[in-house]
Amino acid sequence: MHPRTQLLDQFSTFAVLEDEYFRKWMIDSRLRRSMQSCLEDSSEASDKIWSLYWFKQWQSQNQFAESHLSAYLQESCYWVAQQISQRFKAVQYTVADYFQITNGEIQRVLKSFSSDRGIALKSYASVVLTNVLKDMLRQRQAADICSDWSLLRRVSKKRIGEVITHAGVVATEADQYQFAWFCFKTLYVPSETREQLPKPNAEVWTAIANFYNSKRKEFSVSGSALTAEQIEVRLTKLARWIRSYLYPAVDSLNRTQIGQEAGEIQDTLASSSESLLDSAIKQEDITERKEQRSQLQTVLDQALSELNADLREILQLFYQQKLSQQELAAHLKLSQPTVSRRLKKAEEALLNTLINWSQSQFNRFPNPTEVKQISTALRAWLIVHDVIVPEN
Repeated sequence: MHPRTQLLDQFSTFAVLEDEYFRKWMIDSRLRRSMQSCLEDSSEASDKIWSLYWFKQWQSQNQFAESHLSAYLQESCYWVAQQISQRFKAVQYTVADYFQITNGEIQRVLKSFSSDRGIALKSYASVVLTNVLKDMLRQRQAADICSDWSLLRRVSKKRIGEVITHAGVVATEADQYQFAWFCFKTLYVPSETREQLPKPNAEVWTAIANFYNSKRKEFSVSGSALTAEQIEVRLTKLARWIRSYLYPAVDSLNRTQIGQEAGEIQDTLASSSESLLDSAIKQEDITERKEQRSQLQTVLDQALSELNADLREILQLFYQQKLSQQELAAHLKLSQPTVSRRLKKAEEALLNTLINWSQSQFNRFPNPTEVKQISTALRAWLIVHDVIVPEN
């Protein structure tokens, strides 16, 4: 893939793959007109400034913004797809499959991105999309080897809610599915945990139905009483939806929009009436941000320098040379668990430094969501920052 150097191209073109390889950049005419109009007002800003501008437009629910950012992150999507394809060669996904999946996860990247962390959007997206694909592969493995009944026992209450919402179940029926699952999980407790749990017998189904019907009013479940057969039907559907949710079919950004005979998803764009960068720059205290970034850089550099050489070497090989833990173990002549422990120790040392710095800056301890964001930002920083390993 040859990188795009022009701002107009970076925010208005999409990668086309052929036989697993990049073939060309395809121009989206509406995005191009939008970006041309913006560049007439300000053409001097860097791609990073423009990405922050469109990110703020996305936060303001500008429909154009997400498409511009999807175009901007095409390289990140492609290289993550390449990397995962090389690491997980036994899985029957192609680079093109991974590429389409990462394109479909841009909104997840944007929802978790924080523009005041000092991390470039592209670096952040690479970390998030890599984690998304790894999680998907783990979920696919679980979905492939589990029976319906094992799968239903394994998923969490939160995931059940996500699955039902994703399936488009109307609110008046959603609580029936959730409560049926709750009754199943409460009463179907096998003596052993395994991937291929058998279907509950008739006695268990009857007990589940009795429990459902006796407790449904107490739990404010809508609808009438259900038979054992009706509950089984709902749970079978739920298992199918879980598989579909955990192991989604690969889709294309260029598919026809639902309910329309013509037109692609990327065509669903509204024109940006706002003139450009002045408004974005006014919303940011550039001086304060640069000062914070400088402080943060100093803090992290100091933390890195205090790590011993072995830990720094592991960080460099893992994040910059992109060796897997198995490859690291072979390279360093260590066991994989030892490599994993050392990598975690190094990451935790840097993360604790970041958390302490954040606490001193904002006079409060970051909440769990913020800690997770800081951890993701740290990994993005390690990808682009040179980790110096002292020579022996």
